[in-house]
Amino acid sequence: MSARSVSWDTGPQIPNTGFRHLVTEADTQGRFSAQSAVVGPRSLVIPHSHQREDEFTFVYRGRIGGLVGDEEIEVDEGGFLFKPRGIVHALWNPTDEPVVVIEFISPAGFEHFFEEMASLERADPDTIRAIASRYGQQPFPELVPGLQERHSVRL
Repeated sequence: MSARSVSWDTGPQIPNTGFRHLVTEADTQGRFSAQSAVVGPRSLVIPHSHQREDEFTFVYRGRIGGLVGDEEIEVDEGGFLFKPRGIVHALWNPTDEPVVVIEFISPAGFEHFFEEMASLERADPDTIRAIASRYGQQPFPELVPGLQERHSVRL
């Protein structure tokens, strides 16, 4: 491991996504990874859980809404949202401006999920389920309508 400085907008772009690699699995010997993401206005990340990873979302710019288990909260700029493994979670941008978040994921490896999803030419449900399953991710699409209605957001 070597010291280096990174900024949310200087890491390598994950093609076809709003994500950038900031700290990779190779940088930390697999302990964690970090990616930045721009979350568009009124956008919702589908509720899901992870079998193997804990996630920490740092709100670099803006404000997000978050679901962790049964609790819905808002996190302001400079705050963190902790999303433990095995617990359903989601986040959304409740504003009309883009939000910048930095996702810390421990242990590392899940960043490859974003790469695989981005490389799909056609995102058919069976392929998406197979990729999610391989990474220990379970989506909860049945929670989407309620979140959309309560927070005026969309997938």
